[in-house]
Amino acid sequence: MITSMFPTLSFGPITLSTYTVLIDLGLVGALAWLWFRAPAHEREPVRWLDAGLFAAAGALLGGRLAFGFGNWAYFQNHVGEMFRLWEGGYAWPGAAVGGLIGLILFSWLTRESITPILDELALPALALSALGWMGCAAAGCATGLDVPPGALPFAVNWPDLYGVVLPRWPSQIIGFGLSLIAFSYLFTQQSRQWPRGFRFALALTLVAVVGLAVSFVRGDDMPLVSGWRLDVVANAVMTVLGLVGLVIAWALEPGQRKQLTTESTESTENKEKSV
Repeated sequence: MITSMFPTLSFGPITLSTYTVLIDLGLVGALAWLWFRAPAHEREPVRWLDAGLFAAAGALLGGRLAFGFGNWAYFQNHVGEMFRLWEGGYAWPGAAVGGLIGLILFSWLTRESITPILDELALPALALSALGWMGCAAAGCATGLDVPPGALPFAVNWPDLYGVVLPRWPSQIIGFGLSLIAFSYLFTQQSRQWPRGFRFALALTLVAVVGLAVSFVRGDDMPLVSGWRLDVVANAVMTVLGLVGLVIAWALEPGQRKQLTTESTESTENKEKSV
């Protein structure tokens, strides 16, 4: 039985939540990825970095609020703690919606197309999913169903969000492993030509499917919606939205190709005129 946990990390006199550190590292990596990939789309790295910051701000706020409402049994008496972003604890559906809202706001302010940005955020999204599961293993969130001692050979003896220690399903480890598999798959498809928005919709679907699968072995407190756990409902809804996004991206492919051809032609004509 696995019994070790690392809820906090100490750097000299500074002690930080392991969850927060992992998520912050993931966000920094996502921003660096956008900076690195911008020239491949003939975009300014600074512009895409700004887009990433808008998305990160929206994701942090949306994810934290969704986490607070999902754990309302605790936060109903600690409402102010819902806005302590530095303490960790985020729900990915809220983060996805908040990040998308941030990007839409960025697009509205700058008239920049966010579709290529979303596609480039597909890999970082899956990496953040894996880091989130690792963070939950450290913080005690998304804990698995408790099992009788010795009944499950790979059970973990970890505390939940309230500090209660019991043998449990390794829900966080399962989520981490499935997220790594999804990340590896999408990484191998880097050179594949997909319609605009398809890659991001696929990443969204994969994250949702992983969350949905793990939700059936989670044992943490969760509000019920028509008899179903809220995380089951939320992940099911996000899975459907991801699949709808895949269909829409594929259906719009002919129009996207025409737009890309037009943009390429205009770019060539502008270069010839400048010469």
